[in-house]
Amino acid sequence: MKPQTPVLGEARAPRRLDVDAPLAIAAAVAITFVGNAVVMGMPLMVGALADFLHFDEQQVGWLASADLGGMFLASLFTAALVSRLNRRHLALFGILVAIAGNYLSTQHQDYESLLAMRVLAGFGGGICYSTGIACLAITTHTGRNFSIMMFGLVAINAIELYTIPHLTAAWGIDGIFLAFCLAFVLCLGVIPALYPRTPAGAAPQATREEAGPRLPISLPLTCLAAVACFYLTIGSFWAFIERAGVDAGLGDAFIANVLTLGNVFTLAGCVAAVWLSNRGGQSRVLMAALLGMGGVLALLALEISAATFVIGTFGFCIAWLFTDIFQLGTLSHIDRSGRFAALVPAAQGLAQTIAPALAGFLLSRQLGYAAVMWLGAAGSLAALGLYVLVYARLRRLAPALADAA
Repeated sequence: MKPQTPVLGEARAPRRLDVDAPLAIAAAVAITFVGNAVVMGMPLMVGALADFLHFDEQQVGWLASADLGGMFLASLFTAALVSRLNRRHLALFGILVAIAGNYLSTQHQDYESLLAMRVLAGFGGGICYSTGIACLAITTHTGRNFSIMMFGLVAINAIELYTIPHLTAAWGIDGIFLAFCLAFVLCLGVIPALYPRTPAGAAPQATREEAGPRLPISLPLTCLAAVACFYLTIGSFWAFIERAGVDAGLGDAFIANVLTLGNVFTLAGCVAAVWLSNRGGQSRVLMAALLGMGGVLALLALEISAATFVIGTFGFCIAWLFTDIFQLGTLSHIDRSGRFAALVPAAQGLAQTIAPALAGFLLSRQLGYAAVMWLGAAGSLAALGLYVLVYARLRRLAPALADAA
């Protein structure tokens, strides 16, 4: 007999003022995007590691994986403890570890030492990111709040990509690490606003009107596998897109500006995502976004020129936004308890640990950046296949849920 996920419609309390207070939500969003800052700045950080510390492509791939591997370990650590510990204490611990790891990265810059420091920094940031996700997952309006989180991530990402070239011009690679330290120091101010613990009775029994068919646990697990496949795309493309542009002969300023404007462009996508979801349902938009992601990466695999770099970057950014929003939304529809949403950072972290190292391996074998783009396209298309399976099963078991907005 298969284990079962909670009954559809098994919901949270209608209103939990402390959990849903705007200040608590803002604090959770803040620690989420500061914790995830290294992922957002990865393309330019990888470039700086190569330019200032003269590491080769395989080495910078492993250094990127070190940060992301630390985040993966942190997500498992946080998932095990978040329901038992005060979330403010957990966030404080993560912030202090991240500050230590980033500061020590300015002091120890031989390859082996820096690798260890980046694991430490990633572990601290990952605790903050996972704690923020867990805080948002217990709110009443998870879809709205995850959209707010994505809007914040996109906005901060644009600022980060604009700022990093100025930091490295003034202070080299240390400018990036010290900026991360400052961001985490500022994040200390939001800790008192975090909701400390999962509220008692956060998942009460569904009413007779809300009750629906019970869904097999294989559905949310398939969604988590799809998240991991998709983040093979993110980890490989995003870590090396700046290097791919340089290899194609594009200027540093051009690359930085396109990456920044691509992220600014996706701010409009936050509004479009709501409109498209209301018209076509989350699942259909999610599958279309993954198909589009595979297409733009295939385009870049065939040729990287100024025109394809702009088209590919803008297409990648908007597809990333749509996919992340609707992955979280789809999983929340399938599992209203939020247990599986809390494992999303682990799925992301595992894939992002593997992807840069795998991409670096392909480059070290002289396969070129086209191979990295094909790797990314394969990850997105694998995720698409898994979501097609989920959608088909939902159409049979819960048709209304399959096309829910």
